[in-house]
Amino acid sequence: MKPTKLVELINYVWQNSNFYRELWKRNEFFPEKDFQNDNDLKKIPILTKEDLLSISVQDRTIFTSNNYYYFADISSGTGGRPLITIKSHHFIPPYYNFIQKLTNKSPKSCLMLRPASNAAASIGAGLQGQFFPPGSIISLGDINDFILSANIAREMEVDWLGIRPSTAVSFAKTLEQQGYSPSHIMFLYLTGEPLTSAAISLLKHVYPRALILYIYAMTEGPSSMGMRSSLCATLEAISPNAYHLNTQDFIFETVNGLSIVTALHQLPAPLIRYNTGDRMIIKNGFKCSCGFSDGTIGVIGPRDSEKSYKIGNFVFREEAIKRALGKLTGFFTEDFELQIEQITENNLLLLFLCLTIRPINEPTPFITSTIKEILEREVRISPTESLGDAIRRKRIKPIEIKYDVSLKGSRILPPAEIIKPFQNI
Repeated sequence: MKPTKLVELINYVWQNSNFYRELWKRNEFFPEKDFQNDNDLKKIPILTKEDLLSISVQDRTIFTSNNYYYFADISSGTGGRPLITIKSHHFIPPYYNFIQKLTNKSPKSCLMLRPASNAAASIGAGLQGQFFPPGSIISLGDINDFILSANIAREMEVDWLGIRPSTAVSFAKTLEQQGYSPSHIMFLYLTGEPLTSAAISLLKHVYPRALILYIYAMTEGPSSMGMRSSLCATLEAISPNAYHLNTQDFIFETVNGLSIVTALHQLPAPLIRYNTGDRMIIKNGFKCSCGFSDGTIGVIGPRDSEKSYKIGNFVFREEAIKRALGKLTGFFTEDFELQIEQITENNLLLLFLCLTIRPINEPTPFITSTIKEILEREVRISPTESLGDAIRRKRIKPIEIKYDVSLKGSRILPPAEIIKPFQNI
């Protein structure tokens, strides 16, 4: 399936999707009258994740063909409720083709080590989109059983690994323990969480021979929205979350600093002017050290709402922290600022958290100790772990508590280097 023209995409959606027709009618957009050419794109109402979640999966999905399979893909639910999307294909982005031709290498044995909720869709839709080369072996690991997954890697002589950055660091140690050196990995395909300089440095160290591919993607999309490799030194110098944008499969806009994307494919779940919720800076004419000819790049920044953030295989949510602070009624308000940083220590990738809260009265050392205990016990950062569990497993450093009587509101901030490019905008 090749990318389609925008006007054809608009007609496809108007004819086949009750969901889009109702959305556009409510916003008084009628393609026959309002869309004459590509310059009219901005007339189309912006689609939000809340719009998608407001209706059942079946009612917002277009099933038009019996010639291929459909796969359910599920988001991590960073911002709250997970989003289920139906996919048919995962297409090869131009940069992926470019880098394989540049290196003259192609994977022979691929291991997907991702949460089961989206690993099956990644493989199935990837096969229909010809993402994996014919003749290659494809294996599915278990994110909750590193030993089993490492044994699969050894027996299948895996040279391509699809995995989250934080998981990749932890998995390298298990590979060694099971007798399969990480140096056998030639392609490291990283997706699922934002990157930091600490993560990039450690990944290059523990996978010394790998061509590392950093992916900017979302569950809702039919392909990666952005990509760069370990050959992109000039791009990496801008930000750990700067990417070559996939202008073949997407149209990118920014509205009020937020990334708005249109997927140029007639999908089961079309995306037309979809608000990703990510802050983005788009630059054109960029010359990268890797030699890629398309000079359109995107720098990805903080989430719009600052109510949640996913990094290091953990999710931090505003409501969880507020509930914990509420356990000490009369001592603190609900105002807080959580600053997240990622660091390396003894070949481990750790998170450092600094929580600034607004006290009602002068806090004492006992109160500080008590709020730490409550936070560690009450704040869930994964389906199976509390903050305290992660601290005891040495995945997160002991939390630092600060006080600020002038603090107003609540927000969760990503690592400072991710925020930096957006500070003067």
